[in-house]
Amino acid sequence: MLSHREDASSYSQLQQHFLGRLNRLLRLQADQTGQLNEDGMRLIDRTIYSIYCDAVDLGATDEAQHMLHRYAVPSQGQE
Repeated sequence: MLSHREDASSYSQLQQHFLGRLNRLLRLQADQTGQLNEDGMRLIDRTIYSIYCDAVDLGATDEAQHMLHRYAVPSQGQE
């Protein structure tokens, strides 16, 4: 779940929980791109943002940002 840059033991259990949720949602978003309608994608996007904010509030900003960059999905206008 965590990147090779960070060891899971460097995060608290709560940080690991939110980073795990973020990772799961980002994988779901990547897997479902093109299969969900606009409302479904907006729901996933908003949930990702909310979990990202939780991870930042808990002090796991670097890993959360790394996950976002790793799973970056190009917007529909960039194809």
